[in-house]
Amino acid sequence: MEALSPDLIYQAVTILGARPDADDALEAQVRALVQDELTVRRLADVVPEAFGLVLASHLSGAENMTLPDTFRAQDEDGEWLEFPLRREPIFVVALDIAQHTFHNGPRALLQNLADRSSLLSAINKGLNAGGSLDGTTLGPPSFFGLPAALYQAAASPDTP
Repeated sequence: MEALSPDLIYQAVTILGARPDADDALEAQVRALVQDELTVRRLADVVPEAFGLVLASHLSGAENMTLPDTFRAQDEDGEWLEFPLRREPIFVVALDIAQHTFHNGPRALLQNLADRSSLLSAINKGLNAGGSLDGTTLGPPSFFGLPAALYQAAASPDTP
């Protein structure tokens, strides 16, 4: 797993959140930062989930909502395995950036990234169907392009 500095992750956040829709041009800019396709995929998939989680935690009526602390990735046999969110270092840094952005702006950056989150999408679908956030438990996001082996290798015997 390619290690990234918080500054580099912040640069990627700024690029990915510059516009409401992610496109090939944005990914090309991120690719110029990191060069590795798997790392580009990690940034493009993980960053929006961190921003979505922060926004979800501040929604009206979310006081009794249980947010995920894990994510899923597929192993080579196609089985989905679950890992703690803290196992993905990009998520940890992006979560700090998202919390800072929520409180200090810019709001457009927060909104652009959170709108790409599967967590926020699930909440919107539930609310649009007439549901309530009260007592809701959100399942973990699934990262389709990220192999579980990436996170299994990162585990140490004392890390769950």
